[in-house]
Amino acid sequence: MRLLFIHAEQFWYKTMIETPIAEEISEKDHSRSFGEVLLVLYCTEKIDDADPERTARLAADQIRKYISKIGPKTTVLFPFAFLVSREEKGSASVAREIGRLIAEHLDEPPPFIVPFGWYKKFSITSMGHKYSVHAARVTLDTDE
Repeated sequence: MRLLFIHAEQFWYKTMIETPIAEEISEKDHSRSFGEVLLVLYCTEKIDDADPERTARLAADQIRKYISKIGPKTTVLFPFAFLVSREEKGSASVAREIGRLIAEHLDEPPPFIVPFGWYKKFSITSMGHKYSVHAARVTLDTDE
């Protein structure tokens, strides 16, 4: 799984186009905006299909480590298939569930999960400090 962390001063999104794999969402989830957040863009890889639960636990561990450096109170998980090539992507079914699995392994308050399977318009304003952007990768062969 690939992760891109952005400590954002503000973030907003609006769903634009539903894809064939889009999840059903409530009217209020078509558009949201947030003040200071840790925005976590994530994308599953083929290897993650073997054990999504463990992948989610490892991803949550990485998120907690990053939060300990920057300390925002709100986390937003953003499924972002463009962190890997088409050939590297995991299955759509695992990708669709992994946000919920990661959220189960994170502490309170629970993260907000941006809707899966929608093309979105979005805006991110990074905080701009030395830890404001960070990339990580977790794999099933990662030592625990």
